[in-house]
Amino acid sequence: GVVTLALPRPPAPGETVTLRVTTGTLPRGARVVVRLTDGEVLGAVSPFGVLPGRKAGPSMIPLPEKAMANGKVQLVLEVEEKGQPAGRAPSRKEVEAVDLVFVPVTGK
Repeated sequence: GVVTLALPRPPAPGETVTLRVTTGTLPRGARVVVRLTDGEVLGAVSPFGVLPGRKAGPSMIPLPEKAMANGKVQLVLEVEEKGQPAGRAPSRKEVEAVDLVFVPVTGK
């Protein structure tokens, strides 16, 4: 389901905020889709080459500024599986952690 994360501070100049999704064991061919509460897809974690029964580990998804409102980030996480008509909320074994990471922005 729905995840609400508190932003510990606003991004400093030269920083952006990225979402780190740490996935555990996912069913074969499954992916974790991350959306804003309005339905806009921000990204998906689709482990490739992970041996069955093994954890997929962390993946990073950039967050747009509009995702950060009033010091919070509210997201919807769903596991989509082949052959299933709709996504479902992930279990704690499928998504182990979701957190915010400040990263420097480099110029061109």
